[in-house]
Amino acid sequence: MAYSRNPTQAFKPERGIVRTHQQAKNTLLNFITLSLIFAALLFTGNAKASVVDDLNKRGQGEMSYLFWTLYSAEFYATPTNSDRALKLEYYRAIDSKDLVDATKEQWNKLGYSNNNIQRWLQPLYEMWPNVEAGSTLTIRVTEDNISRFYFDEKPIGTIQDKQFGEAFLAIWLSENTSEPGLRKQLLGLNK
Repeated sequence: MAYSRNPTQAFKPERGIVRTHQQAKNTLLNFITLSLIFAALLFTGNAKASVVDDLNKRGQGEMSYLFWTLYSAEFYATPTNSDRALKLEYYRAIDSKDLVDATKEQWNKLGYSNNNIQRWLQPLYEMWPNVEAGSTLTIRVTEDNISRFYFDEKPIGTIQDKQFGEAFLAIWLSENTSEPGLRKQLLGLNK
C-alpha cells in the first residue's frame, strides 16, 4: 500500500491533533495534581495523634545508669493535674521482665506494701513488651485514676486499681524518688 501526502501539509499539524495533545497534557497534570492531593490526604489520615497531645508538657529529662543513658522521660499534665502522663523513650533494648523487676525495686524503696506491689506487678508482667532502642512506653492516668499503658502509641492495657497510677508515677515524681534530679526536670523545677 502506497502512502502519499501533500507536501504542504507535512509540517501543519491538524487542528484535532493539537487539541488532543493539549488535552492529554492537561489530563496528565490533573492526574498528577489529584494524586498528590490523595497522597496528602492519605498521609494525614494515617498520622496518629499522640496520647499526650491534649496535655501540657511539664518537663523532660534523661535517666542514666553508670555510663549508659537508658531512656528519656517526659511528664505531661492538664492544668489541674486531673490527667497526667509519663512517656519514656528507650535508648537501648531492655527485656520486659527487667523493666518490671526494676519497677518492683523502686516500689520497695518507696515503702509500698508487698501485697500492693504483688497486685500491681501481675498486670505489668502480662502486658509490657520487650523494648528496643526507639520504643516508647507511656502511662496515662486519668481523672478517675484509671491507668492506661501505650507501647509506641498503641494501647496495650488498662489497670483499674485506683492506687496504681499514683504509685507508678511516684517512681519518678515522689519526693522520695531514687532520681531527684530527674524528678526536678520532669516537674519543670529546674527553670
